[in-house]
Amino acid sequence: MKILLISTLTALSLWGDVYATFESQAYREASLGMNASGIVKNLSVQTGDHVKKGSLLLELDSTEEQLSLQMAKADLDALTKECKFLSDQYARYEKSAQVFDKNTLDKLKSELGTKLAQKERTRLSVAYAEQKLSKMRLVAPFSGSISEKNIELGDMVSSMGGSPLFKLISDQTKLLIQYDSKFGSQVKIGDRFCSSIDGKSTGKCSKIIKIYPSINTKNRQMTAEADGSGLRPGTFGDGMIMAK
Repeated sequence: MKILLISTLTALSLWGDVYATFESQAYREASLGMNASGIVKNLSVQTGDHVKKGSLLLELDSTEEQLSLQMAKADLDALTKECKFLSDQYARYEKSAQVFDKNTLDKLKSELGTKLAQKERTRLSVAYAEQKLSKMRLVAPFSGSISEKNIELGDMVSSMGGSPLFKLISDQTKLLIQYDSKFGSQVKIGDRFCSSIDGKSTGKCSKIIKIYPSINTKNRQMTAEADGSGLRPGTFGDGMIMAK
């Protein structure tokens, strides 16, 4: 039976069709962590959940960060008012320069310059506090499904790294198709790959969109890529490449 199968596949290859195996993979896969430390305050997803890009996955307790931001904004507001007052005062004094001596104007100008510098530093402090607060939230970088979760409500998260908190896989899948390198010159981009699982046809044929240039030195196989819509990541099987 095995000899008959090999003979049949060889005959098909001679007529232009090439036998191949495949495995479906997600187009994108990411191991997600955080660049912040703290206690998990809110856990929004579980393994298997589907999320959209930008969806909140996890939030750390950010009480301290929120207070820091509020204080920085209050300081910036106060300095903005001081700078406006000094600026208006300097403009009035400058219009009446003959009434005020040069030292008074220079002193006021210097004080205004100092306050403006403080205001700029405080503006940067606000931006830094906002960035630090944003790091207390973990959102999905793309749409997909949570394939793994390694965190629970109340756990401590460290910015030092370790195991990823989540693994996210994209909705779109691709087929990684492997075939004998001796048929490398036959298989072209645009050829159709018709797949089977457990010997039964899936009824789906996908166009090859990419052919990898290298040959696997261990098994002399070449790899091509096709769209895998409708198949779960990790699905495997075989099929025929309908070479033109």
